[in-house]
Parts: sequence; structure tokens; C-alpha cells
Amino acid sequence: MDVLTPEQRRKNMQNIKAKNTKPERKLMKALRDKGIWFTTHRKDVFGKPDIVFKRKKVAIFVDSDFWHGRTHLPKTNQEFWQNKLEQNRRRDETVNTTLAGQGWTVLRFSDTEINKEPEDCVIRILVEVGRMPGE
Repeated sequence: MDVLTPEQRRKNMQNIKAKNTKPERKLMKALRDKGIWFTTHRKDVFGKPDIVFKRKKVAIFVDSDFWHGRTHLPKTNQEFWQNKLEQNRRRDETVNTTLAGQGWTVLRFSDTEINKEPEDCVIRILVEVGRMPGE
């Protein structure tokens, strides 16, 4: 049983951002600080990656630990959440497979990864786009 009313739950869910989340902005800032240029949320790339290096064909996704099933399930409505998070994982696999089939390199970073080790994430990106760290 949900502890919030349907109206409270609806408002809560509407306030969850899909783009330009704090972890995304943190990673983008770290890349810009290194002088790296990229585009964001390209609709012409399958899956609409958060960060795109189109010429290098590198697609980067910043995944929330919760929405991508890397954390515990909520205590209420577990069947719903289990199905929802499994759909998200299957969608991630489809996006990864499709982009790889089109010759793209896909990098996925969790929000925890970005918050704890942003420099490691940046280094992995630099390596994939053919820029050596420190250039």
C-alpha cells in the first residue's frame, strides 16, 4: 500500500527529471573543464544518449541507480516496481545492442559512479573519443 495519496504520488513522479539531472550536469561540467566539446540528448541517435560524440560514434548514458535497478526495491507496490525496473533494463540492453550494431561505442555511468569518481568517468570518455588524459 502506498503511503501517499494518488495526487501526491502523481506530483512526486512529475517532478522527476529525465534530462539535465545533477549527475549529468556534473559529468558535462567535468568534460567542459577539460575543453571537450559534445552534444546532448540527440534525438537522431537511437536511445537519445545524454552525451554524444557523433563523429567518434560514442554515446554516453547517465543512469540513475534507482531507475536502472541498481538499488533496492521500494517496500510498497513491489510487483509494479520490479516489472518497471526490468522493462528499463531490457530497454537499456536494446539500446546498447542497437547502437553497437550501428558501430557506436556505448558508455553507461551510474549517478553513484559520477558522484564518487567523476575524474575516472572523464578518463574513460577521453580514451574512447581518442583524447589522451592531460591533452
